Amino acid sequence: MQWADRIKRIRIALIIAAVLLSVASLVVSHYLVRDLKREEQVKMETWAEAMRSLGEADSNADLSLVLKVLNSNNTIPVKVVDAEGCVQMERNVEEESEALPHSIRIALSENEWMDVYYADSLLLRRLALWPYVQLGIVLVFVLVAIYALLSSKKSEQNKVWVGLSKETAHQLGTPIS
Repeated sequence: MQWADRIKRIRIALIIAAVLLSVASLVVSHYLVRDLKREEQVKMETWAEAMRSLGEADSNADLSLVLKVLNSNNTIPVKVVDAEGCVQMERNVEEESEALPHSIRIALSENEWMDVYYADSLLLRRLALWPYVQLGIVLVFVLVAIYALLSSKKSEQNKVWVGLSKETAHQLGTPIS
């Protein structure tokens, strides 16, 4: 009976540990993704401002800082579209049909503007998926641990049954001979 109680306590402890690890992983990942998303939004606002400066620049302007900002984006997919809907520039866009859900409007003059469409970077998308991978790993670990505990319990019961059958055979065999 002690063995069954101990197995039950261990099983409950494993399940509680798995739930706590899962919740902690989800919470930490949520905050990391949120902070990285804000950081990318600020980068894209700076990038859009650099695009506006480039559009307003005259021939004598020093554009080295503006070009440095524009060329520094190596991870965030971005597409610049003018007021007529023509694509002026693309950067880090892998597929033509890739959805770019976020946008920033750049006002060049009273009647002229450009829209900067951007999406989350590959790193941000991977980081958003990571907690679910972790949950799967923890779930597999808990299932294997529970299976091992149940197998050891069944093995212990089998040993008891083998011992009982040997004792019964011994008891039956002794008086007959």
